[in-house]
Formats: sequence, structure tokens, C-alpha cells
Amino acid sequence: MVKIRLQRVGKRNRPYYRIVVTDSRNPRGGKVIEIVGHYDPLKDGVMDIKLEQLDKWLSLGAQMTPRVQKLVNLYKKQVSKEVKS
Repeated sequence: MVKIRLQRVGKRNRPYYRIVVTDSRNPRGGKVIEIVGHYDPLKDGVMDIKLEQLDKWLSLGAQMTPRVQKLVNLYKKQVSKEVKS
């Protein structure tokens, strides 16, 4: 099964995450199919998500983890606020 999940990169005590598409059987730091975004929790939750690629993978049957789902919803709210301003 294909999953959209977080992959931790960065240094000790300095987390940084990629939002990746990968097979659910691969380890967290293993082989990825595509990188669809990134998330920096220490810089006020700075994130960038390629929504077109995300929608493409969701239409192909990929499933998001609960944490990625929360981040995507938060990102969509941020983008809609920026458009309204």
C-alpha cells in the first residue's frame, strides 16, 4: 500500500521533515517514490506542500497518515488566509 507520510531529516535536536510518498513496507528513512513537501516545526510550523502532486497520489489510492492529514488541513487554511488578504 502506498502511504503519504513524514520522513525525518535534519540534525539531533533540530528536526526537519519531508512529506513523502512511499510504500508502507519501507522504513521511515528508506526509499521514497516522490517528495511532495516539507515541514519545519521549529520555524513556527513553516511548510510547503505541492497540492497538485498530493491530489494526484490521493486519486491513485495513496493514504495519508493522521499527522500528515492534520498538516495538510493546516496548510490549506494558511493558503486560504493569504489569498483573502
